[in-house]
Amino acid sequence: MATHSAPKFVLKSTTKMSLNEHFAYMLKNKQLMPVNIPASMQQQQELASVRKRRLAQQIENRPSI
Repeated sequence: MATHSAPKFVLKSTTKMSLNEHFAYMLKNKQLMPVNIPASMQQQQELASVRKRRLAQQIENRPSI
């Protein structure tokens, strides 16, 4: 039975910046992109908010056991 072993590769560093420095730089220079929510989605969220408020009110007014 012949065994085939995969060739080993040695990857050289392609950057002089550490991973921590890279992410710190990304966070520092992060630009917030505006998000457009479709009207139908916004209506669904408003309806969900109304339902949640109604449920919270019902729970609040429920007699304790």
